[in-house]
Amino acid sequence: MKLYGKLMAAALILSAGSLSAQKPGGQPVLKQVVSVGEVTEQTDLESRKFPGLVLSPSVVHLVPRVQGEILKIGFKDGDAVKKGQMLYQLDSIKYQAAVKSAEAKVAEYKAKVKYAKQSYDRTRNLYTKEAASLDTKESTESVFEAFNAGLLAAEAELISAKEDLKNCTIVSPINGIAGTTHFTAGNYITPNSGTLVTVLQSDPIRVKFPMSIRIFLNMFGDLEQLRKNGIVRVVRADDSVYKHEGYVELIDNEANKNTDSIIVYVLFPNPERALIPSSTVTVTLTKKSSSKQPSISPGAVLHDSKGSYVYKVNGNDTVSKQYVTLGGTNGQYQIILKGLKVGERIVVDGTHKLFDGAHIEYAPLKK
Repeated sequence: MKLYGKLMAAALILSAGSLSAQKPGGQPVLKQVVSVGEVTEQTDLESRKFPGLVLSPSVVHLVPRVQGEILKIGFKDGDAVKKGQMLYQLDSIKYQAAVKSAEAKVAEYKAKVKYAKQSYDRTRNLYTKEAASLDTKESTESVFEAFNAGLLAAEAELISAKEDLKNCTIVSPINGIAGTTHFTAGNYITPNSGTLVTVLQSDPIRVKFPMSIRIFLNMFGDLEQLRKNGIVRVVRADDSVYKHEGYVELIDNEANKNTDSIIVYVLFPNPERALIPSSTVTVTLTKKSSSKQPSISPGAVLHDSKGSYVYKVNGNDTVSKQYVTLGGTNGQYQIILKGLKVGERIVVDGTHKLFDGAHIEYAPLKK
């Protein structure tokens, strides 16, 4: 039984670490097996995360401006459509007739104006020779002006008739994605029929997110610095990082008085339609900097009541607790503003087994 107890104790010791040569006095030194990394140097990147909402920069609800039967639909539900593409073709016969009638009326008034002008010129000439009365001259002048006014009215009717005829062909005003049509071919529609289809711009796409005034001023100070030094990326609902970087388009023209925050709008290329309007994303805003700082793996950092710390490797293969001041992080590395120098070694894995002054074993550093 005594032998069994000694074997169990040895097994427990070996499971926690490895035994080195004995200390003076005969006691073995327990060494914890850990992974060690070197403090490197990286550009300081200050990063923040915000909840974001995907929006279409342009949303068009197409409604009919004239009435008529739908003869043809030029798209399928969900199609990508081009600006100027025909979406609906209405029966245009009566509108073609209205244009012809308006053109005839314009021609009629042009003839009347021409005749009235000649009559007025003759009468005015006779009046200068005292061969016509003032009343006759003024009468012909009045007729001439009346026909001129009639011509303007006829030309206005022609413009309106042509516009109605043009509106028989309903086209997409933007490049975008068509939704589902609310009316199919054969339906008779009027201006009161409501939305025929909604077209959304999807490339580029817009993402908006709120940022507190304090963070905005501390990180950037103004819109120009935000555009110049801000790196914007988004993470989608499946935790995948969207491959395209965004461009800061604008910030709202006023802050929210309840939250003391502003709304930032960012444009993203979206050729694959991977960002869907009205979906939510996580926005990562990073500030670029030209300065370089010591950096380590984020997993090496621990925290207690005094602050953030790491285990620094000493020359005698022991570790000591080193408190540090943290800078920005991008998930791959953590900037250290104070407490470490480039080239120093720290424990990056196995920190949970350590304490101040613990002995360690580690694999040689790979540079």
